[in-house]
Amino acid sequence: MAFLQGPSLKQAEVIKQELGEQPGDVERGVRDLQSMLAASPYLPDPENVDVHLLKLFVRGCRMDMDRARSKLEAFCLARTRHRDLYEYRSLNEPPLNDVCKFMDIAVLPKLTDDGLRVTVFRIRPEYPESSADITATVRAILLISDVRMRDEDLITGDVFIYEVSQVRGSLVTRVAAAASAIRRGIQLAQAAYPQRLKRIHVVGAQSFLASSLQLMRSCVAEKIKKRYYLHAKIEELHEHISRRVLPMEWGGEEESIDVISRKWRHRVDESRDFVRNLNELCYTTSVPISDADIYGTVGAFRKLDID
Repeated sequence: MAFLQGPSLKQAEVIKQELGEQPGDVERGVRDLQSMLAASPYLPDPENVDVHLLKLFVRGCRMDMDRARSKLEAFCLARTRHRDLYEYRSLNEPPLNDVCKFMDIAVLPKLTDDGLRVTVFRIRPEYPESSADITATVRAILLISDVRMRDEDLITGDVFIYEVSQVRGSLVTRVAAAASAIRRGIQLAQAAYPQRLKRIHVVGAQSFLASSLQLMRSCVAEKIKKRYYLHAKIEELHEHISRRVLPMEWGGEEESIDVISRKWRHRVDESRDFVRNLNELCYTTSVPISDADIYGTVGAFRKLDID
């Protein structure tokens, strides 16, 4: 059984229509990306890059090959430019194991009716203050994003749910201190990963989190800013996401967040070789990369439109 459930046949047809995918488009897109890799002296050799990964970039960019090439290049160059965010490969060992005491990260197994993948970020109750390391949390999220690409296939886009009702006021200072890592993480998600972020739901945010939420919103494209939803209670999510997809403690039919997040920690450990190979494949020192913002002016790090 697949770790992440793909679409039904009917969903697959709807998703392909949403992506504008016609027969042969993905195969042509993969060949295009392979040609780009072959022509570049500082990107991986195409024979070393899994075709499944290339398909994700083609579909994640809705068959827009200019965008797919740009994102794939950014994905590879980020391993060198932001090596500090990619150096760890386990959520069960130091230093990232403490993140799991602070936040549950759970990519939910089922797709929504319209083909969206839902990821939950839940602040744990009574988390140890020392575990609230925001830079380490960014690293953990990027690690799961990498591992998820092993199992993901055909989706319309992504939905993120942040359940933050258990956050304490002291976190605001920690968020401000880690602003650079937060900005880099969010910008990488937009510029270097084959995702289409359709909605962001924030549940249980208290007034003292206003500055932290504003920091996050300031890092995303204007279109994404309009896709934020604030909820006072979990029950309000039922208006947007089917109970079939949601975890049991949120009135849904899926396994609990605790169970799913533990499975993901185990999945990350199973994927050590995959992550190591991905990083080693993409490490390069051939191209000087500016210390400017990731969108900057160098190659794929220019600003991308978000659909």
